[in-house]
Amino acid sequence: MLNIRRPCLLSTVLSVGLAAPATAVAECAGDIIGKWQQSHVEFAGNRINDDSQSWEFMTNDKVRFLKSSPEIDVSGDYSCEGDIIYMKGSSPGRLKIVTYDGDRMAWESLDHGGGITHVVRVK
Repeated sequence: MLNIRRPCLLSTVLSVGLAAPATAVAECAGDIIGKWQQSHVEFAGNRINDDSQSWEFMTNDKVRFLKSSPEIDVSGDYSCEGDIIYMKGSSPGRLKIVTYDGDRMAWESLDHGGGITHVVRVK
């Protein structure tokens, strides 16, 4: 399990970066294949419940990002190196996995600041 170091907020701007193609993928620190639903974000010590976003990581190196409001449904490429997920596209993003237990994961954006995003695996 990885330790939390410093918080950064996953911005919706990240979803814009999913539109352009990318190249090959390395392995992630954990098995992230599948759908992950956001449960909450920790921001400046406060918990903000928000389940309006999800990410589906597929075996073909594609990721689908869904947001209910404003409505966003985009797919793009991703790759991993250890505990960093690289979202490829016109506005690339890097997510650092700070905790992972197979069913729950938390990440911080290395490109946008403010909080830790918590997601749960959708069965």
